[in-house]
Amino acid sequence: MTAFAAIDHHQSAKADPLEVFRARAEARAQLVAHGLHSLQDTVDTLQAAAEAQGLLKRYGQDAIQQIMAESFARWL
Repeated sequence: MTAFAAIDHHQSAKADPLEVFRARAEARAQLVAHGLHSLQDTVDTLQAAAEAQGLLKRYGQDAIQQIMAESFARWL
């Protein structure tokens, strides 16, 4: 028997959904800042994505709103 535990590489490679959303918000904010997307459409798209991915239910609207606000504040 070995001292090493079996590693499920697929499980350990999963990203935190909230961090993925944060990265998406940051990228979208950059697109808005450079005039490539409209602010309203981008926010609506992010909101819909958060709902579709279950982030609203899991973390709440305030957390999602905070992530978007922080991302856009850096760029706008």
